[in-house]
Amino acid sequence: MNYSLILLCAGSGKRTGLKYNKIFYKINNQTVYEMNISHFLEDNRCKQIIVVTKENEIEDIRHLVNDSRIEYVFGGKERQDSVYEGLQKVTEDYVFIHDGARPYVTKQSIDDLVECLKTYDAGLLMVPCKDTIKEVKEGIVVKTLKRETLMQAQTPQVFKSEDIKVAYQKAKDEGYVATDDSQLFERYIDKDIKAVLGDYSNLKITTQEDLK
Repeated sequence: MNYSLILLCAGSGKRTGLKYNKIFYKINNQTVYEMNISHFLEDNRCKQIIVVTKENEIEDIRHLVNDSRIEYVFGGKERQDSVYEGLQKVTEDYVFIHDGARPYVTKQSIDDLVECLKTYDAGLLMVPCKDTIKEVKEGIVVKTLKRETLMQAQTPQVFKSEDIKVAYQKAKDEGYVATDDSQLFERYIDKDIKAVLGDYSNLKITTQEDLK
């Protein structure tokens, strides 16, 4: 089953303490960007890679990896704006949306997401919460949530392209802001989203600790 990929690389390195975009950070002599995109370059089901980048960084990114499937689009002010811009370029029936700062996704996870598309029109990687989660309001614990029903969302998240395009357009028209892509699908598309078991190693590089 073929798909397009939107790889979000228009972020920054502020919370990591870096003075540059964290996708250029090197781990074992390879940039986070190269590590990340390699998983999809090796997958012949990935027919299109849309890299969302900053205008002033596009040449630096181009020089790192060269492949005929890669095209570029400039990101927006927020993540949601960047995904919207990427969706305008999607040509395949299904699209993976993935954070550029999450370079440890496994081939197994990609395979599992593709497999879920045989039955569902949307899916995302998730892992069970390890810690007890409590709802807190104004610094006061309100209640303890049932840990066995809670999972942490990761990326990639995968969708039928026409559905997620509709969801993003409706959100744009309403001015609705979500924290991830599946939240928009939940709100605007009356279809199930498959929770695909991910891997705890699929970390997103967010803080200085994540660079170690």
